[in-house]
Amino acid sequence: MPLTIRSAGAQVNLVVGPMVILIGVAAVLAAIVLSLVLETAWFLMLLIPAALAIGGGLFILRGARRSRLHIDEGGFTWCGFVGAEQSLRWEQVHQLLPPPPASRRTVTIAQLRDGSQVEVRALWESATSPAAMLGPQDHSRAQNALLGAHRAWLSGRR
Repeated sequence: MPLTIRSAGAQVNLVVGPMVILIGVAAVLAAIVLSLVLETAWFLMLLIPAALAIGGGLFILRGARRSRLHIDEGGFTWCGFVGAEQSLRWEQVHQLLPPPPASRRTVTIAQLRDGSQVEVRALWESATSPAAMLGPQDHSRAQNALLGAHRAWLSGRR
């Protein structure tokens, strides 16, 4: 039953991150080879942008792996590219409400048993993402998965 849902941007970054790392590694190798072949140390200056590329690729990959909505039998956890991971257990959730139409980032609103509400912003897309530019965000897959898991948990308690 565990299910992990990622936004289209996070799925793309799972490919982009390793590519940027490979570019950085290729730049390191090129700097070393050119320095040895041409017998000058000036090409070692390429190590600085290579290190930045490797670091940037690792940052992109880390963020892409973090940003997700993970649903399991105990509850659900969501996290963005940066920021703290948040989770709710099914015992805390009274009901799941649809997001307001104007909110493009919210997957659902969890109404808790204590009366408070928590916005679940798990599948955020940037405004310049092709998926966001083509039309309104469709979070129906994530919403249906959350509703189905909550129903399954409720039926298991009765």
